[in-house]
Amino acid sequence: MLLILKKAVQLPIEIWSLSRSLTAVDFSKQWLKLALFSLLLSGLFSAVIVLARTPGLAEWISDPLFARKSLVLHVDLALVVWFYAFLAVLYMSLTRTPFSLRIAAAMKTAMVGVGMMIVTVFLDAEPILANYIPVLDHPLFLGGLLLFGVSLIITFSSGFSKPKIQPEQVKPSFYVDSAREAIRYAGLLVLVAIITIITSWLITPEFAYRTTFYELVMWGGGHILQFANVLGMLTVWFILLYKLTGSDPIGQRANKWLLAILVLPAAIAPVLLINGTTSQFYYAGFTQLMRWFIFPVVTVYMVIAFHAVWKARRSRIIKGSLFRNFYFNGLFVSILLTITGFVIGAMIRGSSTLIPAHYHASLGAVTVAYMVMVFILMKEYGYSLDGLKSSKLVSWQPLLFGVGQTVFVIGFAFAGLQGMGRKMFGQDQSIHTAEALIGLGLMSIGGLLAMAGGLLFIYIVVKSYQNGKKQ
Repeated sequence: MLLILKKAVQLPIEIWSLSRSLTAVDFSKQWLKLALFSLLLSGLFSAVIVLARTPGLAEWISDPLFARKSLVLHVDLALVVWFYAFLAVLYMSLTRTPFSLRIAAAMKTAMVGVGMMIVTVFLDAEPILANYIPVLDHPLFLGGLLLFGVSLIITFSSGFSKPKIQPEQVKPSFYVDSAREAIRYAGLLVLVAIITIITSWLITPEFAYRTTFYELVMWGGGHILQFANVLGMLTVWFILLYKLTGSDPIGQRANKWLLAILVLPAAIAPVLLINGTTSQFYYAGFTQLMRWFIFPVVTVYMVIAFHAVWKARRSRIIKGSLFRNFYFNGLFVSILLTITGFVIGAMIRGSSTLIPAHYHASLGAVTVAYMVMVFILMKEYGYSLDGLKSSKLVSWQPLLFGVGQTVFVIGFAFAGLQGMGRKMFGQDQSIHTAEALIGLGLMSIGGLLAMAGGLLFIYIVVKSYQNGKKQ
């Protein structure tokens, strides 16, 4: 606790020092390091979960709640810190906001907040496995989560006060107008989501069952965050299309209309709080919001992407094998997982493994897009991807992760169609049919392939940093 207080005193001095010495590009690099660190750490916490379920090794964990607390940290680091820190990377890279003091404050606040969240796993805190944002019910964890949210508010609000693009020569090589437009809307929706969560916290009555309380608090904002995730994914799609075709395939006017149609329902969604968080209007309203207002616009963008690639291929702008081009592989796999998520989502009729299959496909589509974007950023920041068979490894990594994730969710969905329930393990799964067994088998094979793709991603990033230091 004394260490945290000491850090709080030092924070203003460090922020002022950073604001005087770092540029927008430097802040983007700092956000990238935090995003990658959180992704790596989430993998370590997932290893704790596996260890806790392995016969003969589970006794190494003396605290029976430690695995559940590790699960909370795994989810929050992988789906909150990684996703929204990376959104900050894209935001800083594409908007080039000049407000250095604000961004310095955001960066340090984010680091302190994430540190507080991690430390809480070793304290006496109840894990609450609520949807969207699970928490450890402890003031230190909630304070850390709040600080990370504040850092996002500072970052994404800074670009709305006379945003400026610096001279042409300082734009990144991946700059494209459609991507900049999409990431600004993504930042706006993150702000709306945070405001919705805070409002929900203030108006939700206390429940003896804490999971119910946090479920209601996170429900509305969590749904809005999914729109922000989609916009982050679209940002990368636009960049990949630009890298593939050499031009922005989407007209500015058409892009603004499409983005407005996607963003507007989520931006005004907080009106669903009017009857409180315990009303059916709130619960069902946000469910239908995500069900009906994402897929139409994203489908249009997919058609535009396929047409742009076909046209560039036909005119010989894209040469050679498509599947040796990691820009195409990233775009292809992200779209494949998006379509898979749409199809599985349409089949959901009750509580079964179709639900986790749907969100693993949707979030996998965002993740693989961000992975490919990391490779682009590494090159942009001067970190070499050469000298480690990287040309082949980088090309194959999105396919390995994406195809594995696709097989995983198809297996999960197949088991769900046979009535397999959620959150069941071992003998509780009640496998009565050959079809359910086949589905679980596919899920296991796909999961192993996706894990291999994730490990390959980490290997490439680490080697890239090492190569950069040698230059």
